[in-house]
Amino acid sequence: MKKTVFAALLSVLFATAPYNVRAQVFSATQPEINAFVAADANRDGNLSLPEFRIFVQAMAKSGQPTAKTIRAFAAYRFAFGIVDANKDNLASPEELRSADTGYRNK
Repeated sequence: MKKTVFAALLSVLFATAPYNVRAQVFSATQPEINAFVAADANRDGNLSLPEFRIFVQAMAKSGQPTAKTIRAFAAYRFAFGIVDANKDNLASPEELRSADTGYRNK
């Protein structure tokens, strides 16, 4: 259900193939979707460091534990460095999920 909602939302909002393909393989909660869409100011499907900060703040407000920790320590740049696995200075939805899952599994 979550994958279907994510795919539909991104398809409607952006109507571009890359979002639809990503949505099929990436599971997200509604707060994650809302925060990501709100933070992605340039609508490129990735988050720059300033956009990432907005995303984390929104997720912390929604109660997401990892985001609350990042916000509590003002560790946005540090967290972004971990999330940006391919070091392209952008955080993709896949990188966000992978980093959060990795953090929770430690």
